[in-house]
Amino acid sequence: MRTRYFATVIFAFVLSQMAGASKDKPVKNTAPLSNDEIAIYRAVLQHYVSGDSGSLHVSATTYPLDPTSPMNHLSGGECLNGIRLESLAEVSHSFHDLTPNILPGKAMKLVDPNRQGKIVRGNDPSKTIRGGKSVDSAVKEAFSTALFSMSEIAFDKEHRHAVVSYSFWCGSLCGNGSTLVLEKVGDQWKTTKRNCGGWIS
Repeated sequence: MRTRYFATVIFAFVLSQMAGASKDKPVKNTAPLSNDEIAIYRAVLQHYVSGDSGSLHVSATTYPLDPTSPMNHLSGGECLNGIRLESLAEVSHSFHDLTPNILPGKAMKLVDPNRQGKIVRGNDPSKTIRGGKSVDSAVKEAFSTALFSMSEIAFDKEHRHAVVSYSFWCGSLCGNGSTLVLEKVGDQWKTTKRNCGGWIS
């Protein structure tokens, strides 16, 4: 019972993040992505598919980075120890349209999150397994149509550190996500080993 409840909470969180849910309706940020933002989104995607084929359906819009969400682990703990973010107020209420130059691999493509969400729900393993598919086949198909979404990016004042979250949604009990802290080393953005938590269902 507890597992089912937890999975339901996770599913609701993913849907709210993809919809850009917050206390106020999020506002579209029409400013072009900066070179740093492009590099960070590329680094997140490369980090996620490391050692894999690199095939992903990436949401064409970001979602607000909610600093109060327990999934992000941004309040307390070691995640932001010594880092003071300056843009949290803005990025917690905004979203961007992403452009193809954030994609580091040819097997990745930007998709409409609402349209892809319908496909994800249709391929939900909990649904297709009941329809007679094997567990392996159902999960494999769900992974192949999953939606990968990324949040807005929060920077510190010096633009040496950045925080971004992501979610990989493949069904009501199928998905994972995390919050990453990246550091600019020279002219490259690198993921750090800071523990900002994560979730899996």
